[in-house]
Amino acid sequence: MNKLYFTLILIISVVKADVIEVQARKKGATLKPISACCDIPELGSPKPLTECSNPKLPGPCRDVQCVFEKSGFLTDQNKLNKEVYKNHLLQWADKHKDWSSAVNKAIEDCVDKDIRQYLDEPCKAYDVFTCTGIAMLKKCPKAAWKC
Repeated sequence: MNKLYFTLILIISVVKADVIEVQARKKGATLKPISACCDIPELGSPKPLTECSNPKLPGPCRDVQCVFEKSGFLTDQNKLNKEVYKNHLLQWADKHKDWSSAVNKAIEDCVDKDIRQYLDEPCKAYDVFTCTGIAMLKKCPKAAWKC
């Protein structure tokens, strides 16, 4: 009797797990920001990210500005070091092969052009970082798309 009971419990558990898995795959409409749909791997290097996280600086500019400065992506607070940032993106793409067209889009849209994202205060790091995220979102590989 116990063996039959445990077999039934196991069968019910497996069926429930299959139902849960099927339900998880059936995602409906969402009004989440579209950026939540693309699982972009971390773009920053560990050392600058750590240095700028203890403590994390407030506001939309200061934390990104810190990472960009410590990574050498800026020649001064308001000027992108285009060669360094471009080389960083290309090296990142070598490690993330599915993302090469997204990186090329980011270089074309955000490095080769002078862009402005219009925060209340000028912030070159935020402008470039936001532009990079948008460009990569536009070329998000299918495997990284979650919505």
